[in-house]
Amino acid sequence: MSMVKITTTGRQILDETAAIIAAAPTVYPFRLWRTIPAADYDLFRRLAVAAYVAECATGDVEWRRAIAGDATCAIRIALRMEVPDEITFPVDATMTLLMYSALDGSAAAGLVLAHLLRRMPIDAPLKHRLATSWLVRNLGLACPSIARPRRRAAASRPAAAASLGRSECAS
Repeated sequence: MSMVKITTTGRQILDETAAIIAAAPTVYPFRLWRTIPAADYDLFRRLAVAAYVAECATGDVEWRRAIAGDATCAIRIALRMEVPDEITFPVDATMTLLMYSALDGSAAAGLVLAHLLRRMPIDAPLKHRLATSWLVRNLGLACPSIARPRRRAAASRPAAAASLGRSECAS
């Protein structure tokens, strides 16, 4: 049997991840899609979502592909879901899988997540705020200089764009 050698860097990453998890409050990853705006996903929440999605792995090929990073599969699974009268485990699992793809950088998954959030049986102001947060996140990914969150003063344009004095999204 071969042993996996963990490098110093690998050990450091594991230690840092363990420290983050130990210091964080209890999180229910399956509830995050319906409670937390897109901008509030810190490292701990992202790790919790990834761990939850890995636990939800089923024998379904499409689910496994979505978990492996195929956002198209996650979107297809979510769009097949009927709009529920109440939030159930299958709804939570499906929406968390879709959110996982959106957090992984899929603009299409973020757009579908925003669309489905508006149709869910959640308090109206909350679901509209959450849906809008995913649309704003997509805009921020596409054009960082336009959709900079107000509360994050440290965010700035890349140095190359700043030195040219141009907006990244100028046509």
